[in-house]
Amino acid sequence: MIDRSTHLCLREFLLSIVLLSLPQAVIAVPNFNIGRYQTSTKKCSYTDSNQNTIACRELQLNKRSASVVGVHFISAGKTKDSRKQLTFVTLTTQGTIPLLCNHGSCRMDDSPWKSAVSSVAEASFNSNGIATGLPRSLHVSKGHCKLTNKILSCIAHKPNGDKFKAEAQL
Repeated sequence: MIDRSTHLCLREFLLSIVLLSLPQAVIAVPNFNIGRYQTSTKKCSYTDSNQNTIACRELQLNKRSASVVGVHFISAGKTKDSRKQLTFVTLTTQGTIPLLCNHGSCRMDDSPWKSAVSSVAEASFNSNGIATGLPRSLHVSKGHCKLTNKILSCIAHKPNGDKFKAEAQL
């Protein structure tokens, strides 16, 4: 009979051998080229799922990978210090994303950019920044976001013909 401490040491030893024998690609390497950029806007508005035009005050871009960016148009919520946001998730297949990121912090590059919209979502947050329900993911059939002359605009078409539109002047 093997005593428990010997059994645990043997198990840890075998586990370390297995981990060391795995290929290098399996080990997670931090990606320093992702992050977030947030700024106030000079002029900003979006059309929500009810086709209401909402004035927004901030724009946030989250670079999630070399090709995926979340574009968030942020407006005031119904109560003090709460907020609502309309998010376009984009997939860039040509060109480069206009964010230069280093260790999670990004700055905007002024070069023109266009990207396909893969999904749209609406969310609300209370004054503590906590979501006040689950984000509503909204089905879209096609759409795009683009940056030209310091204006970031997004449009996505719903299957019923309605559109989500947003534009921010930076």
